[in-house]
Amino acid sequence: MTGIAAIGTYLPRARLERSSIAEAVGWLAPGLARSASGQRTLAFWDEDSTTMAVAAARDCLSGSAGRDAGDRIASLAFATTTPAFAERQNASVVHGALRLPPDCIAQDVTGTPRGALVTLHMALEAASAALVVAADRPVSRAGSADEMQLADGGAAVLTGAGPGLLAYLGGASLTSPFADRYRRTGSDFATVWEERWVREEGILKLVPDAIARALGRAGVGAGDIDLFVFPGTIRGIGSAVAKKAGLGNARIADTLAARCGDTGTGHALLMLAAAMEEIEPGERILLAQFGQGATALVFEATEAIAERRPAVSAQLDAGIPERHYLKLPVFCGLLPWEKGLRGRGGVNEALSVAHRYNDALLGFVGGRCRETGAVQFPPSRISANPQAPLADTQDPYPLADRLGRIASVTADGLAFSHQPPACYGLVDFDGGGRLMMEFTDPDAQAMRIGDAVRFVFRIKDVDEQNAYLRYFWKAVPASAASRAATDEADRRSA
Repeated sequence: MTGIAAIGTYLPRARLERSSIAEAVGWLAPGLARSASGQRTLAFWDEDSTTMAVAAARDCLSGSAGRDAGDRIASLAFATTTPAFAERQNASVVHGALRLPPDCIAQDVTGTPRGALVTLHMALEAASAALVVAADRPVSRAGSADEMQLADGGAAVLTGAGPGLLAYLGGASLTSPFADRYRRTGSDFATVWEERWVREEGILKLVPDAIARALGRAGVGAGDIDLFVFPGTIRGIGSAVAKKAGLGNARIADTLAARCGDTGTGHALLMLAAAMEEIEPGERILLAQFGQGATALVFEATEAIAERRPAVSAQLDAGIPERHYLKLPVFCGLLPWEKGLRGRGGVNEALSVAHRYNDALLGFVGGRCRETGAVQFPPSRISANPQAPLADTQDPYPLADRLGRIASVTADGLAFSHQPPACYGLVDFDGGGRLMMEFTDPDAQAMRIGDAVRFVFRIKDVDEQNAYLRYFWKAVPASAASRAATDEADRRSA
């Protein structure tokens, strides 16, 4: 038997009010006012599909099931329709940030928002320890329905032998060249076809077929499904599919449209994680998604689900309202803006240096002296301790999963920043070590000396001249939940 052992999600904290979109561009498209309620997630300037994939995967692996499986994960798949690099394996960056073993196979999955479910289907059928990660940061035309409906975020699932949280009963995937939306290589924006055509000729024909096949392979009747999870921006499409497929007894999962929008490739998994906060053991779940075909997967909730609930509602509640519409095109790179003298220099990234210090830069791994216990970053052959400058005594010491406390704070109005002022300061790590770090997220200015912080994987620099992104770790406020989780992990390791 195989199943989903763990699930994690990530939603950017900035939440753009849809009413602000309508106020800014409603004169172009008066019809926007009809869909101007609620919020959509807005990735911060230093977030992209790769950083959100890392955040979702870390959330997935933060529980006991994820920590225990870390060294046994056989494959990593990163599904996205908005990859940061067209030619560089984005999954390898995620792999490095997660510090997965070198024999873990990594692959990118692109081209369809159904990519995560297709990959999940294959992993479940293979009964392998696989990590499936999905994230998107869509770019949309001003005044379009996509700008209102689509959003930024990610999700991840860990599969493996044993039923886990959700035991896999069976599934089916159908492939079709049906094009409801497409984006040519080199184009910024997707083209979307007529809604009624997509609904009647695409979704309502392909998805019920996939559902019938999946139920047949699972040996489950349509009337035995308790919850139906199906993402889609067409109003009422989940209920329409459920009716066509005969799922008369199934609840329809919340699409989360009002609170975060549709996050693309990972949205089916995000909806599933949100629903798992209330699913009871023994309930049967049908998870489906459309996109150049259809995939349907059948699960049964195990007793373990009552003990390990996802925390999507907490992420939804942690949002910070944002009413500055122009942050959307500026953060997405659609609106040229004056960066000043300090923002014009190139990064001049050296790929050989990035490779040589891969563990430190992507994995945030420092060094801990075996003789003195002193911790330092970056690691080096010589200990930075002036009382004991020993050579070759440092062991790898991962810092990404630890907490820290702010020792100094600077809000620099002269330094270049995508959202001034530039916020940074000294951070003391729990367990030793100190580092000057950037603070990020919309509430960076509110961080104070003594505050507890956790660490997130983000974009460090954008080299526009060479079209290159450099990633590193930054500090954000630590929630009470993350502090408790770290204390528990320390107790277990002790």
